[in-house]
Amino acid sequence: MNIKKLCVTAIFICAAACLSALETILPPIVPIAGIRVGLGNIITLFVLYIGGSWRIPDAYIIAVLRCFLAALITGSLLSAAYGLVGGVLACTAMAVMRRILPRKKDGTCAPDPQFLPFTAVAGAIFHIAGQTLTAILFYGSKYVLAYTPVLLASAIVGGLLTGFLTFLLLGKLPRKFIENIKKS
Repeated sequence: MNIKKLCVTAIFICAAACLSALETILPPIVPIAGIRVGLGNIITLFVLYIGGSWRIPDAYIIAVLRCFLAALITGSLLSAAYGLVGGVLACTAMAVMRRILPRKKDGTCAPDPQFLPFTAVAGAIFHIAGQTLTAILFYGSKYVLAYTPVLLASAIVGGLLTGFLTFLLLGKLPRKFIENIKKS
């Protein structure tokens, strides 16, 4: 990894961690414990979809380190365990979706960003699955599964929102800026 890519990766990790931490500071959208939009995931999705020198392992690095940094920022180290398992599963689901969903029709073989919301929903669902499994292991109780329908509904809404926001981000950033990031 060259210096420029290392620096851009660090910026992505910090941005993702700050977005994750911001969600803990803001009042919840829905007054139900454990429900968050997943704003930090916007950066992981962005990296998965910009292409260039950015590969799937780069998205994993950002997702994993974001979890640790967000836990340090918020002071909630237990959330690092939940976030780590959920983040790795989410990144895996999004990487698979990126590969199987249709490509752009411009001959570049790049993934079509209009499918970002579907990719994000898959990631959110797998994130919830990872967090639920972690909770079952921590608490030693399968009764945690009773909360799953509520979490899955929130994952669909949150995934659609983060996917749409990432789609807007890719569309609004200057093309030259994105091309410069792709080359790092």
